[in-house]
Amino acid sequence: MVGSGAAGGGGGGGGGGDHARSKEAAGMMALHEALRNVCLNSDWTYSVFWTIRPRPRCRGGNGCKVGDDNGSLMLMWEDGFCRPRVAECLEDIDGEDPVRKAFSKMSIQLYNYGEGWVLGR
Repeated sequence: MVGSGAAGGGGGGGGGGDHARSKEAAGMMALHEALRNVCLNSDWTYSVFWTIRPRPRCRGGNGCKVGDDNGSLMLMWEDGFCRPRVAECLEDIDGEDPVRKAFSKMSIQLYNYGEGWVLGR
């Protein structure tokens, strides 16, 4: 989804890190805009972009290390967009929007890759 530019390394003088951060920020903005467009140009209420990463593990006093002895992976929330409500009639009796509540809860939970379901529309 993110456009590519000229290949270049992060080393080689001052500003290389700033350029990499700037490029990453532009990529995240493009991702968020793409997720927003999915919702605004369709019937979808929300859209989410997930990444698959090794599950961090902590052992004793050694600190956390990436990966697990058995290679377990997790789905990690990268970004998401939830369409704003268009009518107050969608409110629950207590004033909470159940879709927004579920969207927020989903954003902070960890999911084992390959186990269970993550559904939505």
